[in-house]
This record gives sequence, C-alpha cells and structure tokens, in this order.
Amino acid sequence: MANPTPESVIHSLQNWWSLAGVDLDYDEQPSALLAVEPALPAPVMPAPVAVTERAPAEVTKPVQEESLPSGYDDFIAWLAQDNGLLEAGWSKHRVLPQGALMPEVMVISGLPEKSRNGEVHLFNPDNQKLLDKMLVAIGCDSKQSYLTTISVTASADGRIDEQHWPSLKNRLLHHIGLVRPKRVICVGDQAAKIIFGEDMLTARKNKQFINHESSKTEAIVTFHPRILIERPIFKAQAWKDLQMLTRISAP
Repeated sequence: MANPTPESVIHSLQNWWSLAGVDLDYDEQPSALLAVEPALPAPVMPAPVAVTERAPAEVTKPVQEESLPSGYDDFIAWLAQDNGLLEAGWSKHRVLPQGALMPEVMVISGLPEKSRNGEVHLFNPDNQKLLDKMLVAIGCDSKQSYLTTISVTASADGRIDEQHWPSLKNRLLHHIGLVRPKRVICVGDQAAKIIFGEDMLTARKNKQFINHESSKTEAIVTFHPRILIERPIFKAQAWKDLQMLTRISAP
C-alpha cells in the first residue's frame, strides 16, 4: 500500500488483532494455542452425612421407698435376707448390726469394712480396737453400745451413690427408732452427708440432733477410726467431739 495514512495503519492493526483473537478474554500467563485442553475435573460431591441414631438419654430411676418391718427382730431378718434391698446387688456379704437395744451410744458408719484376710466387718479389727477405746473414754463399754452401718453391704468403690441417700436415711431413722439409743455417734464423711446433709468437717462443729418418729436423739459427728489410725494428729480433735455428748452416767 503506497503512502499509507495513519488511519489506514490503525485500521489494519485492528483487523490483525481481531484475527489474532486479541479482542477476546485472555490469560496473563502464556499458553500453547494448539495444546489439548485438559479435561474438566468431575464435580466433587459432598460426602454423605452418616445419620446415626442417638441413644436415648439415661433416665434416672425414681427412688423406691422400702417397706420397713415394724418390729426389731423382723427388721434385722429383713436386712439379712431380703433380696430387694437397695444394696443387695453390691455384694453377697451382708454385715448386720450388733449390740443391745436402748444403748447408751449407737455408732453409725457408712459401709462395712474388709479386714486384711478379706472378711467383712462393721469395723475391721484394727478400727474396732480404736473405737472400743473411744467408747471407754466416754464411759461406755461394749454392753452399752450398738454398732451399725447405713448399708449392710460394701460397694465396689467404697461409696454410696447419692440417689440412694434418701431411702437409706429413711431406713436408718426407722432403725434408730427401733433401737432407741440415748446418743448417736456418726463416724466418717459419708455417714455425715447422708444423715445430716453436711460433710464431716462441717457437721462436727456442733452437736447434732436426729429426729425420728416422735423422738429426738442427740448426736455428734467425728472422724472414722480408720482416719485416726492413718493420721493420729486428729485424735485430739476426735476427743473434743466426744466431749460434746452428754456425760454417760455410771451404771
């Protein structure tokens, strides 16, 4: 083309750009025009959500009140034989109360104990010896005392589930009414919580009273003999607890 004008040059370049595809969308990165285009990846489908059935929430069974025999001998036979006791499934070894009715002192612990040879007792021999000394110190011998535990069998973990506390307390109050003690000594944290609704360290600060049927019996809370053997430093505190009881008259 002779003597091209600026307009003709621009028009020629525009035609070339159009033929080259410059007027279309493009990538800033170079690419091979003749390369085979890669296959588009298959769309990723979301993984199916596994639907699991949720286990129904555990429902706490309502505490069933025990049918308590009205006579002492029948009550003890019921503790010894009835398979419907709350603690019947905890152990096959039942430990029954021991002592005289209308005693000067009724001693209450939470659970029976095992001795070194595996036998089950209200208090194992070592703890029993110390308990006897504690009772003698306040003028009470074995003929004037009555020993029992809130549960007649020992649980596997040495504890009583809180859901059983109301029924066991109701049974214990009935038991106290049948025994008719003048005083009650509650030993250990577990017994204090079940009977008085307080831990041992709180409950032992003051003299307590147990209301059962139409009577009210004075009581104290103190350390379990086991703790006093393990930590003799608490023996002085236990002696102060015992001194809160009304003095026992000489027989």
